[in-house]
Amino acid sequence: MKKVTTWLAVISITVFFIDWIYIGLKLLDGDYDITFGAYLAAVCLIIFFPCALYKKFLSARCPHCKKLLLQNGKYCPHCGKEI
Repeated sequence: MKKVTTWLAVISITVFFIDWIYIGLKLLDGDYDITFGAYLAAVCLIIFFPCALYKKFLSARCPHCKKLLLQNGKYCPHCGKEI
């Protein structure tokens, strides 16, 4: 699941940046019809943020007891073993 969310986050943020370059070029050309680009950027952000939140908060587990680690530290607060 970690690899899937990582790849989804990378792909969505890459598409987001390419889309904003495309929108910027359209605006510089004088074409103000950027509706599709704005919707695509919104979808990319909707995909990116849950992936980033999952990776930050829900995938940090102790390798020994598999419980969630809510803080960064050298030892697991649940089992006391070194991480």
